[in-house]
Amino acid sequence: MPIPTLLVCHKHGFYFTYYNQYFMMLPIISSVLISFIFYIEFKNKMYLDWITYNIPRYQLLFSKILVSTIIMSAICVMQLFILSVFYFVIDGNIENILRLISSYIILNIIVITTITLVFAAVIQLTKNIVASISIGIGVSLLSMILMAAPFSFYIPTAFGYRLGLFVIDNGYYYEGGMTPTIIGIALLFLINAIMLMINLRLIYKKNL
Repeated sequence: MPIPTLLVCHKHGFYFTYYNQYFMMLPIISSVLISFIFYIEFKNKMYLDWITYNIPRYQLLFSKILVSTIIMSAICVMQLFILSVFYFVIDGNIENILRLISSYIILNIIVITTITLVFAAVIQLTKNIVASISIGIGVSLLSMILMAAPFSFYIPTAFGYRLGLFVIDNGYYYEGGMTPTIIGIALLFLINAIMLMINLRLIYKKNL
């Protein structure tokens, strides 16, 4: 039985290399974007206008998170379109292309959601763009180092990496049946919920 082109490219060629490089950059880009959006507000004191017009602060928080998410989603869609066209030309197998799309979307949803919420809190706590970006780079490096570890499902970014690859080749996924998946998804929702509550608490602080 011939090996599908996508799997060959995954293991030895363009997609696997691209996937790894993109995973390295995705947390950095996401953290820089959300940090910069908040930093503009801190620098220009734009939040005072919101208070003056009696606009709830939670709307300020969600508007910034939404802007960051939309921009990152646009970047994701453009790159996914290019990848899909590329593999349609060299492969032409619709099933393989759909698996690639699923893999890419899973990675982006998990990493972008987690990083955006975490670094919305980080920049509010530090109010320092350099510190926030530095931490973002550290998170990316840590995720890259631990992504192959058998316990990496405890780290949402690394879990997103492995879950995205699972769609392409389950040989790269965790051992232990459904347990790693359940733990990974549960921790993902728990961490994001906690970070959302922290963000809401921070946005209502008087010294915002």
